Amino acid sequence: MTGYGRGEAEGATQRWTVELKSLNHRFLDLALNLPRHLWGLEDRCRQALKARLTRGRVEMQLSFESKPGAGGGFKLDPGLAAQAAAVLTELKAAAGLDEPLRLDHLLRFADWLITREREAPDLEETWAVLSQALEQALDALEEMRRAEGEALRADLSRHLEELAAAVGRIQVQAAVSPEAWRQKIRTRLEELRGEVGEVEEIRLAQELAFLAERRDVSEELARLESHVGQFRELLSAGGPLGRRLEFLVQEMLREVNTIGAKASDLSITQEVLTVKGLLERLREQIHNLE
Repeated sequence: MTGYGRGEAEGATQRWTVELKSLNHRFLDLALNLPRHLWGLEDRCRQALKARLTRGRVEMQLSFESKPGAGGGFKLDPGLAAQAAAVLTELKAAAGLDEPLRLDHLLRFADWLITREREAPDLEETWAVLSQALEQALDALEEMRRAEGEALRADLSRHLEELAAAVGRIQVQAAVSPEAWRQKIRTRLEELRGEVGEVEEIRLAQELAFLAERRDVSEELARLESHVGQFRELLSAGGPLGRRLEFLVQEMLREVNTIGAKASDLSITQEVLTVKGLLERLREQIHNLE
C-alpha cells in the first residue's frame, strides 16, 4: 500500500530526520539511503522495518544536521594546495598568460584541498536517537496505510457481494439446467426414432445419467461458496491478509473455470464471465493490501 511517514529526533550534537515512502508491491522491498559513515546501522534499520511491515516497496531517506558548536571543522591539505598552485602557474606559462594567480582560482579545487573534520560516530549512541525518529516515521506511515487499507476493504467487500450474488444466480440456474437438458435430449431422440429405430430405454437412461453427471457443477459451486465465505471472514478479521486473499482468488478462479467448462447453459456461461471479471478486480486490489 502507498503511504508516507516522517519522524524527527534530537541528540546531543545532531538532529535526525527519517522519511519513509511506501509503494504497492507484492513483497517487501526495502531501499535505504544512509550516509556512508552510518552504513553500520543499515541492518538494524532493515530489521526495524521488517518487524512492522510485510509488503510494499519502502524507501527510507535519512538526513541530519549538526547543532551549533557541535564540533568539527575544516582542514586544509597544504601539500595538495602547493601542487595545485604549481599546476596553475605552469598552465599560465604554457598558455602565455600574464594574469596573477588568485585565491579564487585555487578555490575551484576546494573539494580536493579542504576536507571536513568529522569524528568517527558512536553507532550505539547514534542508534539510540535515530531509532526514535525511525519509529515515529513508521507510526505515521502505518497510520496512512491503515486508512487506505480500510477504504480498500470496503471496496473489496462490495465486489465480493456482487460476486456472491452472481454465484447465487448460477446455483439457481444449475439446479434446473440438468432436467431441461434431459428433456431437450429426449425430444431430439424422439425426432430421430424414425431414422434409427427403437432405442433401448435402460441404455438411454444410463447415457443420460452419465452425461448429466458430467455437467453437474454442484461440487464446484459448494467449494466456490465456501471460498467466498472464507474471503468474507478474512476481510472482517483484519491484519495482514493480502497473500491469503490472493490464494482464495486463485482457488475461486479455478472453480469458476471448471463450471464454465462443464455447464452448457448460456445463462450460466454469462454469469461465469461476470464472476471472472469480478475476480480479476479483486486480484488487482489485493495487490495493494498488506
